Amino acid sequence: MSDPAPTPANPVPGADGSRPRRTRLSREARAAQLLDVAETLFAERGFEGTSMEDIARAAGVTRPAVYAHHATKDEIFLACVRRARAELEDAVREPEILVAAGAGARAVITRAGEIFFSMLERDPRRWMVLFNPSVALSGTLAAELAQVRSRTIGRIAEMTARLTGFDEQRNLAFAHAVSGVGEQLGRWWLQNPEVPRATVVGYYCDFITAGLALPGPGDAARPGRS
Repeated sequence: MSDPAPTPANPVPGADGSRPRRTRLSREARAAQLLDVAETLFAERGFEGTSMEDIARAAGVTRPAVYAHHATKDEIFLACVRRARAELEDAVREPEILVAAGAGARAVITRAGEIFFSMLERDPRRWMVLFNPSVALSGTLAAELAQVRSRTIGRIAEMTARLTGFDEQRNLAFAHAVSGVGEQLGRWWLQNPEVPRATVVGYYCDFITAGLALPGPGDAARPGRS
């Protein structure tokens, strides 16, 4: 069964405390709309400053309608994070293809940076939520959030293993470092949006290749090998 939805006139309808006019949405469309609304509120007000009632009001539905999709605020936050991470993991496919084709490390990292920071530029609120360091989730959901991040790092590790020649432990540590550079640089850019994207991509590539001395797969000398 579907439940009612707001008119699209306001990006966050109901922010003034009133409930907007309602239409009908399918369950799938409602689920996506609730994530959009929650994502916007989390980005604007923070996790602690957003309640399930806020989400319901902004979506133009009752709290039970929100609870029908997500039992707690932790869960809807985690759903927002999962959606952003899924988008990020989909974007990793192109760099993976470059690695499989034998592209050099700098070319792969540059393309990965272009894709990643284009995503941030297109939808900054989504990534403000993903990069939020102050959210205190309950134990089980905190563990799930860590698993979501770990899967992304695992994808990075699969690529870097083919680029670096590092042993397994060193490569996994390197994949965490690459992920950290992207997240921290992304957080910095969200706070400094006047910096051109091309400049940020250049920083990203330089920090990883020069800062970590990563060669391309065709180079004669490779870290971790004699």
